[in-house]
Amino acid sequence: MEFHKLLCFCLLLNGVVVYGQQRKSVVPTIIDFKSGVQIDGDLSDWGDSLRYYYEKQDLQFEIANDERQLYVAMRVKDPSWQMQALHQGFNLVINKDGKKKDGASITFPVPDRESLRALAAMDKDERPADMRQGVLNAVRAVFVSGMADVVDGPVSLENNYGIKAAVSIDSLDAVCYEAVIPFDRLGLTPSNNKETAFNVKINGIVMRTVGGGRPMGRYGYGGYGYPYANYNARPTRKEAQQEPGMWFVLPLANLK
Repeated sequence: MEFHKLLCFCLLLNGVVVYGQQRKSVVPTIIDFKSGVQIDGDLSDWGDSLRYYYEKQDLQFEIANDERQLYVAMRVKDPSWQMQALHQGFNLVINKDGKKKDGASITFPVPDRESLRALAAMDKDERPADMRQGVLNAVRAVFVSGMADVVDGPVSLENNYGIKAAVSIDSLDAVCYEAVIPFDRLGLTPSNNKETAFNVKINGIVMRTVGGGRPMGRYGYGGYGYPYANYNARPTRKEAQQEPGMWFVLPLANLK
């Protein structure tokens, strides 16, 4: 009997450990070759699930390419991260030189602010049953930067650049995102096996603590001017910065 209890406890503990491991960030190790992806927010083209995970934002994602274009898919289940994604956008940065720094980027969705204000001003009985869908209905454009022959800023959902993005809410109540960007907008080719740097995230602002000293007090740095205060250290303070996201560097999938 005691052995049975011990075995059950061990199995339970093992399940908790495995679950915890599954929730850790999973960094991509390969970019797959994939073709025929329909950019409609339906992630069934990507198989059973997206393979990679950014733990900080509860964000599942995957990147692939065919011979002409780059695809990205993201999925978020947490309600608070969903709302941030719907208001600030899913974001992908592509640095063609393989450097973890700014490059071409695509952000979607970013709803029209006037439409959002109109949505917020609606009477309760006039608002959509699912406010997430109401926010999606206020989206008018895809935001891009650093792409060849495309002016930085919003481009129409129905553009002639080959850039497409879509978001939907799936049957499990997750918010799902897909986008495609032609290689000629990114200066990329999959044939030379050159490494490319990618960054994925939900856009947003995070606060960080900077400085190594004591907080500024009523009578100056250090609180009350105590003689043991470190006068060479900067006061501790909070600064806002853009969400850093997850970086990884990989070559594109070779042509098949």
